[in-house]
Amino acid sequence: MGSYSKSTLIDNSWAIDDPAVAEGLHDSFVRDGVVVLPGFVPPDVVQQMEAECERLASKAFRSLSRSTPYLSSIRDDVPAGDPRAHEITSAVGVVAYDLVPKGDLVRQLYEDDGLLAFVAAVLGEPVLHRYADPFGALNISVMEEGDHLGWHFDMTDFVVSLAIRASERGGEFVNAPRIRHLEDENFAGVADVLAGQAPDRVRIEPMTPGTLMIFNGRWSMHKVSPVEGPRSRVVALLAYDRKPGTDSTDELKLSRYGRLPA
Repeated sequence: MGSYSKSTLIDNSWAIDDPAVAEGLHDSFVRDGVVVLPGFVPPDVVQQMEAECERLASKAFRSLSRSTPYLSSIRDDVPAGDPRAHEITSAVGVVAYDLVPKGDLVRQLYEDDGLLAFVAAVLGEPVLHRYADPFGALNISVMEEGDHLGWHFDMTDFVVSLAIRASERGGEFVNAPRIRHLEDENFAGVADVLAGQAPDRVRIEPMTPGTLMIFNGRWSMHKVSPVEGPRSRVVALLAYDRKPGTDSTDELKLSRYGRLPA
């Protein structure tokens, strides 16, 4: 592995230009499916990001969705208690990439080549590319009181998120790490977590403001508990892929952002 440029938006203590740091985090990611980097962005930068996101919050497209934990339609051809017949709901507001001004710090961080190379190294990928999706490359998730994300698996191998503001209560990122595998869907284990009968399989990932999280959500079921109190929960979602030109479908754009590109 080579070295990476150092962004002024990233706390010096993480030394992202040191390949040994990324190699150690890669080992953790392989083992746990997640790495949590508290204080990745220093407090003064987070404070400015929070002010910028506050100005954008009114532009968030709000949606309420229903699906299974697999982000698919409810199946009626499986037994009762099967997670493929379990309905989850999610309520969230999302500010799309094209609405984030180029000068905003969170956009500068997403477009930083040093961060891109660092994330690739943590994932063990030779190279990563930013999404080509004009809406989904960078999202700002704004969760108001009562908003939540139900238990679900992601459709991608990894998600990179930056915590910008915590809610007064609730809004916890709850994770059942590596509960399924390519060779074993473990429907019984997933059903136990959905029923609240497997507390030993569940943990809360700390997401204090300034924390960067790199997460494999395809194999780990996760949720965000309902936000409580008047202060919104704000998290930036940074989208990368192994191949260039990745975009989302028109159906997904309409459901998540309420519009299509002009």
